[in-house]
Formats: sequence, structure tokens, C-alpha cells
Amino acid sequence: MLFGNCQMSAGKSGISSKIVLTPVQLANNYIVVSFLPELGAKMNSLKSVRSGREFLYRLPDRPYRRAAYGASFAAYDTSGFDECCPTIAECIYTGHGFAGRKMPDHGDLWSSSWDYWAGDRGLFFETQGKSLPYRFRKSVRLEDNVAILAYEIENTGSGEFAFLWSAHPLLAVEASCRIVLPGEVSRLFVEWSRGERLGKFGDSCDWPIASCKDGERVDLSRLRPASAATADKLFASRFQHGECALCYPQTNEAIAFHFNPHDVPYLGIWISQGGWPSPERGHFTVGLEPCTGYPDSLREAIHRGSCDVLRPKQKKKWALRIEIQSGDASFAAR
Repeated sequence: MLFGNCQMSAGKSGISSKIVLTPVQLANNYIVVSFLPELGAKMNSLKSVRSGREFLYRLPDRPYRRAAYGASFAAYDTSGFDECCPTIAECIYTGHGFAGRKMPDHGDLWSSSWDYWAGDRGLFFETQGKSLPYRFRKSVRLEDNVAILAYEIENTGSGEFAFLWSAHPLLAVEASCRIVLPGEVSRLFVEWSRGERLGKFGDSCDWPIASCKDGERVDLSRLRPASAATADKLFASRFQHGECALCYPQTNEAIAFHFNPHDVPYLGIWISQGGWPSPERGHFTVGLEPCTGYPDSLREAIHRGSCDVLRPKQKKKWALRIEIQSGDASFAAR
């Protein structure tokens, strides 16, 4: 278990200063993982010891800054692996008991400072919800080439509420990368697609070969260069095997995500090939985002019945296993 310093930029209007963050790390002979408790307990680094590859995306011109509650996620570093809860998209809550309450962009957790401590079996993080009354906990431990993240949310209030959680790992990519989804996935829900090339919100498209509105047939599973200037947010749902991966043929590696589809029944897929936030400032990244509800808006998820409900004092637990593999994703043949 390692502790160190990380320089974070602060200030605005030309005024700059340095704030020292304290990353907390776990390491073994296979992987090194680092978190920033003061920045939403963000996983800011995930490296392979064998190859030295950094699997998480980071923009060099986007320094770490503390975000005010309710801030726009896109205005900050947009990097690494954040937690989104109780929503992904900003919206107004419509459920019983908290109707009219504003749910912030990408949820409460990414802009919160978390408590943390180290134990014999790893790292432990905890914070309190702000938009709704809940306690959120995350623990992390390493087993060989796997990082195991265990989650718990507890309703600390006196009334029930709906929520969704989404992992939000933004992955470093290259044009040769390949996305692997559960073998039974053949259709995806369209949350957003730049220029509506795959359709508008609520449409669906085929996976992996999709038809664009201009008639082009494109293999969504194989990344193109950032010059493609595309960006798409899609969802897969109700699959039998809770697993997905991003493969790196150049180094014969893959990062795979494993989860129980009974607890985490949806998967968000974010593919930005230079098309977001704009073609001029486009990010080149993939997000493989296991989630407990969809689409991005909690309000819409409540309407569709595609999110969880927590009764007073009730807890929900789930886990996510992140595996660094040598070779192609081992479940690709399913």
C-alpha cells in the first residue's frame, strides 16, 4: 500500500496555485492501481506491471481541480474512472418523496471528497450522498492480475428512492483496439450519437456491424483513428454473461470487466473517436460502463422502470472485477 503526492492545479482567471493531492495505491506483481480520495475517490491510474501500459485515459492539458457540487463534468479533467450515482445525466427527480429535486451532472460522487482507510485486505472508501439521503462505500483489493471493487449503497433516510449507479472508466485507446461485448448482444440502445449517425435517443442499432444514417456500414467494435470525429453513447441490457473487454493487439493485452448481471444488468458503451466534446477538441477514448440502470437520466430510468429502488435503511451490494489479461479477451468466443 503506497501513499504519495500529486500536484493539482487550482484557481481561475489566470490565477494559479498548486494543491497537493494524496494518491493512495495498491500494487502487486501484476498491477498497480491508484485513487484520489479528494476527487471522488477517482481511480486515476491502472497500470500493468508486465508491460507498463496505462489503461486509463488522461488529457495532459486538463489538470485536476476540485469541483463544486453540481458542476459540469465536462468542465473538469474528464479522465480516469469515476463513480456515477444516483444519475449520469443531469435531470429533475420525479419519484415519490423527492420530486422536483435536481440530480447533478454525472451524479453526486465524482465531485465529493471521500473518507478512506487502509485495511489488511485493501483500501476502503466512503462518502455521503447529497441529492438523496444515502451512504456509498467502495472497497478495493488485488488478487493477482485482478482488481476487485466491492460496492454498497445504503438508504439513510426515512423514505424510499430510486437510483442508478454506473462505473465510468475512460480507457486509453489506440486505433487498433477492439471492443468485446457479451456474445448474446446484437442490438444496442442509442443514448446519443453525434449528428445522429446511429440514430436519435431511444433508437437502436445493430452490434457489431451498424448502419449509419448515410448508409455506411461500420464495425463499432473496431476503433478507427481520432480523425473519424465520431462519438456515440450506447447501452446493452439483460445479457446472460456480465463481461466486456477492450483488447490491445499491439501489445497482446486486454482489460476485461466482469460483473453479475443479476445485480448489474446493463452496460453503457461510450466510444469517442475524436467526436466529443467537439470535432475540434475531440477526445479519443472508450468507456465500458457496467451499470444498475439506464439510460443516462435517472428521470428517464424511473419512467422506464429500469433502475433500482431502495427502501429506508435498505442496502444494495454488488461487485466489479477488472482483469488485465495477456492475449485476447478470454471470453470472446462465447
